Amino acid sequence: MQQLSVSNLVRYLKYKIDNDRNLQNLNVIGEISNLSLSVSGHLYFCLKDEQSSIDCVMFHGNASKLTFRPKNGDKVILKASASIYEAQGRLQLYVSSIRLDGIGDLYQKYEELRIKLEAEGKFAPEHKISLPKYYPDRIAVLTGDDSAAMSDIKRAFFRRWPLCIVDYYPVLVQGEKAAQDIIVRLKEVDPLDYDAIILARGGGSFEDLFCFNDEQLINAIYDLKTFIVTGIGHEQDVSLADLAADLRAATPTAAVELITPDITDVSDALNDSLYELRKYMTGRMDREYLRYDFLLERFIGYRHHYEQLALKIDHHIDTIKTHLLHQITHHADNMQSLGDRMRFKVNFALNNEQLHLKRLNTLLEAYSSQNVLKRGYTLVIQNDHPVKRKIDLKPQAFTLRFSDGEIVAQERGTDA
Repeated sequence: MQQLSVSNLVRYLKYKIDNDRNLQNLNVIGEISNLSLSVSGHLYFCLKDEQSSIDCVMFHGNASKLTFRPKNGDKVILKASASIYEAQGRLQLYVSSIRLDGIGDLYQKYEELRIKLEAEGKFAPEHKISLPKYYPDRIAVLTGDDSAAMSDIKRAFFRRWPLCIVDYYPVLVQGEKAAQDIIVRLKEVDPLDYDAIILARGGGSFEDLFCFNDEQLINAIYDLKTFIVTGIGHEQDVSLADLAADLRAATPTAAVELITPDITDVSDALNDSLYELRKYMTGRMDREYLRYDFLLERFIGYRHHYEQLALKIDHHIDTIKTHLLHQITHHADNMQSLGDRMRFKVNFALNNEQLHLKRLNTLLEAYSSQNVLKRGYTLVIQNDHPVKRKIDLKPQAFTLRFSDGEIVAQERGTDA
């Protein structure tokens, strides 16, 4: 009997399989398992059924042409050829194409419509609307009536943001009439001035969710003036409605979480702000009390003169304290109390300026020429100018000004 090396045997088997027409251009049905993607872009996986499995490889050139991302558990139809991998003597299928078993036609329609709508700009980021409010007041929810998705959304709103008004609009979310039913509801809700619209549905098969790939529905979503977030199916389910929406969430619950704050976080933030406000106002009040005490001690010598003013200060201080404590308790601002203190400071400064003005006015009156004349002095005026020295007096008429009038005089020489 002829002896063969392992490599010769494997090479012979490869030759036989490669030249067997029945083992080329195969259409093989099975389920994907052990899927992995190499750094070079090749796909490696097993194709199995209830009884057997076979290794498969799809090289990067063919893998890059796939219109969907295969995953473990997918039931698929492979177009492939059988051959032997010589290095390990392993039989495997060399795959040229993959399509999902049973819904391949739907995926084809999905992909063709996706490419068409993308070319028309229906998924363009620049067209999408930003969420108008971080604390929404009114939200419309379009989902199946009494569905699990509706229950999940209600629980999410109650847990996260119960302050929001949520209106529920039941719609069909499966079947031939679902897309048109959703379109009618969207057009009804859009003009009602909601902060946001949630379009949601629970999980399901690709066929169950296919109504969300309707071209007219995509156009209706594109034309909305209201912000819309979708939460359709599970995280791996991405419909064309998700691509057209302003924001896409993985699930209905996630849709609520993306557009609402958590009331617990808001409460914590308010408590932190209240603490900081109390801390600031307490410090401000302490500083103002110290300032008040300093001013009171500085002007203790003028107690009698400022007695009424001190009473007013005490009254204003008590008023400010009561008002500030009331505002802190009710999360209000402190502007009124600051205004009161500013008015006090301005009035105090104004009173000081008025006293200073009175003193200046008293000095001015004391040194006025009229008061000097009243004390018995006489003012000599010649040529409209006062004469300060005798030598400056010219031998001509001059005026003597007294406190009660004037006389005109003429200087006489010493020989007169």
